[in-house]
Amino acid sequence: MMTFLLAPLLKYLIIIPFVGFAASLFIPARMERFIAWASLATVGFHLICAWLFIAFWLFPGDFPTYQTTEFSLYESPDYQFFISFYFDKVTTVFLFIGSFLILLVTVYSSYYLHRDNGYKRFFNALLLFYLGYNIVIFSGNFETLFIGWEVLGICSFLLIGFYRDRFLPVKNALKVFTVFRIADMGLLFCIWLSHHLWHENITFIKLTNSEIVQAQIHSHMTISIVISLMILLAAAVKSAQLPFTSWMPRAMEGPTPSSAIFYGSLSVHLGVFLLLRAYPFWEHLTPIVILIAVIGLATSVVATLISRVQSSLRHRLPILLLPKLESYLSKWP
Repeated sequence: MMTFLLAPLLKYLIIIPFVGFAASLFIPARMERFIAWASLATVGFHLICAWLFIAFWLFPGDFPTYQTTEFSLYESPDYQFFISFYFDKVTTVFLFIGSFLILLVTVYSSYYLHRDNGYKRFFNALLLFYLGYNIVIFSGNFETLFIGWEVLGICSFLLIGFYRDRFLPVKNALKVFTVFRIADMGLLFCIWLSHHLWHENITFIKLTNSEIVQAQIHSHMTISIVISLMILLAAAVKSAQLPFTSWMPRAMEGPTPSSAIFYGSLSVHLGVFLLLRAYPFWEHLTPIVILIAVIGLATSVVATLISRVQSSLRHRLPILLLPKLESYLSKWP
């Protein structure tokens, strides 16, 4: 009974940020306070709805999985291309944390960007990002996930190049946008090969059927490995793993709040989300499992070595303040 009631509500958790984004486009740029309140109302209302949804989902204690098919974009006698939404334990974690962090960033940004010429542009991009984020975490197949994936890529480009009157932010935005196209290519190849492997628009709930997945892998080992490699390629680029770590420092050209949501807490973890969503498929391929472990370990080692030699104002600040502190203390009786 609870599944029957909750499953149809999934689409409304996508509609809320879409309506907020669409409404923000028509607010005049001079109405700064109204822009902030509209954004806060959208994000806050979505958080309340999302947490209530999670509470009702947790209440029975059996943690059901929801899969819905919203509408078809293309149909033929042998094939159907449709938009699908999916909700499970992984979605719950990303929804709970993402809605809370977005609210914090929205509140902070309303003060941080006060009187900035791009105030309206920032909140437009913020709400568009939140729309793309929700499409990704609620996606029920690779095709739906790709739509949200592209929205996030556009938002990354817009916010990294936010200060568009300066050369360096625009240059870095173009570089990051170019690197992200590698991830898009990997995801597109994954979708294309999946159609050849399954001869259908495969849903994530079908991937949880280990018997069907193992049967396909054993009969089509080569194409299964290539699909898994394409998934890993997209995830590695999105999460700035080796050898695609260079885009991360360039992304810092955007405003501080955008760095928090895109590269510190949410966007960079969507590569991990992609691996978790496709885990029932690639877990049966030992070479892929080993490769994922090697990439993660190598990235951790390189990041640790860089952190030990990279100069940081935070680390240098006590040294810079030490002479002034000694001078101040020397004046004490």
